[in-house]
Amino acid sequence: NAIATACSVMVTLRYGVDQDKTLVSIEYVPRGKTQLRCPYCGGELTAKKSHRKEHHFAHTNETCREVADRSDREIPTL
Repeated sequence: NAIATACSVMVTLRYGVDQDKTLVSIEYVPRGKTQLRCPYCGGELTAKKSHRKEHHFAHTNETCREVADRSDREIPTL
């Protein structure tokens, strides 16, 4: 099924971009909505932090294609 396939290849977004165009790690921000932007599409990010899953950013709105299609080794160019 398509959902299972999409979930099995999903990677986490571990960095956001601040207003100075600096990459900021998920480890340095509190959970919840942030002022950071996606390094791929510029969309707003929410910090997801829990005890069960790896800390990561999620798009506050719809996930961009660049994040959904990238490999975990790709580093965004600013």
